[in-house]
Amino acid sequence: MFKPNADFLLRVSGMSMKDIGILDGDLLAVHKTQDVRNGQVVVARIDEEVTVKRLKKQGNVVELLPENSEFSPIVVDLREQSFTIEGLAVGVIRNGNWQ
Repeated sequence: MFKPNADFLLRVSGMSMKDIGILDGDLLAVHKTQDVRNGQVVVARIDEEVTVKRLKKQGNVVELLPENSEFSPIVVDLREQSFTIEGLAVGVIRNGNWQ
């Protein structure tokens, strides 16, 4: 269904990625990998918080960029904060109002 294959689904909370069609309540299909490139949409863990953002890494600094101008980037200093890539976003499942 997704390429690469999805290893897990993550329920999206918030609208920081709405401009690329990832909406609050969606299920995000995620391929579990740490092999990601700048510009890709990733699931990242900063300390104990998980977020979905576009990745930009330069040296010891990671910027996690939202796709909604109402939100600010998250800047992570790898020398001072715990940071892990949980996976790569590979698709979205929209939960309709089924009756």
